[in-house]
Amino acid sequence: MEIKLYYNSSDNRCVQKIIENELTIPGTLREDTSLVTPIVTINSQTILRYNYAYIPEFRRYYFINNKESVRNNLWRLYLEVDPLMSFKADILALKVVVDKQSLESNGDEYIDDGSLVTDNVMFKTVYNFSGGFN
Repeated sequence: MEIKLYYNSSDNRCVQKIIENELTIPGTLREDTSLVTPIVTINSQTILRYNYAYIPEFRRYYFINNKESVRNNLWRLYLEVDPLMSFKADILALKVVVDKQSLESNGDEYIDDGSLVTDNVMFKTVYNFSGGFN
């Protein structure tokens, strides 16, 4: 089985990941494994810098959750499917209505999703009159 390893610098919640440094190597599936969380064994010297994988046979992208050294240059990778990147084309082709939004600031005040944070700040300024107050 062919496995493509990458370095992923994107947030796991992004649909379109920035992946680079592709390395294609042969790998072996463990006997008892799953499509969602496969465990593969590979022979490589440069495994430590990779954190993302693609298995063309499964047509899915995976996060590398753990790397276990079996012996010299033989590694066992514990993978977990990335459904956002695996089904990116289907997700981006959807026609949707935005019901909830996520921005770093308070959000967009034009889309009322019920979670707009408002501040109630009181401003107090004291002025001293030189001639007193009458």
